[in-house]
Amino acid sequence: MATPKKEANVAELKDLVARATIVVGAEYRGLTVKEMTTLRRVLRDAGVEARVVKNRLFQLAASQAGLADAGQVVEGPSLVVFGFGDIVAPSKAIADYVKTARNSFAPKKVFMDGSVVPGSIVGELASLPSREALIGQLAGAFVQPVQQFVNLTTDSIQSFARLVDARANQLEETAA
Repeated sequence: MATPKKEANVAELKDLVARATIVVGAEYRGLTVKEMTTLRRVLRDAGVEARVVKNRLFQLAASQAGLADAGQVVEGPSLVVFGFGDIVAPSKAIADYVKTARNSFAPKKVFMDGSVVPGSIVGELASLPSREALIGQLAGAFVQPVQQFVNLTTDSIQSFARLVDARANQLEETAA
């Protein structure tokens, strides 16, 4: 029989899973309270939410949200990290914590774009530039050929104008 507390927990998890663009299941055994507090602070500063969940309740919430595959990210005692919007920011926060803390915290599985992938992808995602930087690079790639065309056209027009001016000066000198 489901208790009201469990039902509320499932409803909250269902909302988080439905809104998340990336869900990371991580191993947190062996972390001290201080390390766990630091981890939560780092994740919160990155705009990411982290929850220690009961596996069965999380799997139930994921299936109710229509993302049953997301329930596969939990194995054993799990800390689930929910990222909203940009998938690079949560990955960077997790990767930075793993590098600096040097403890037993490790991402195990990741759910994104409708599929479950190994936790090692977090490090790969962290090495990517942010979404804004990628958009800037793409815009630069579109603008560069246009800018080159404008420069070539301007140079050609200026060269032609100098040629006409030189010929006009030459004709004036021969007429005088």
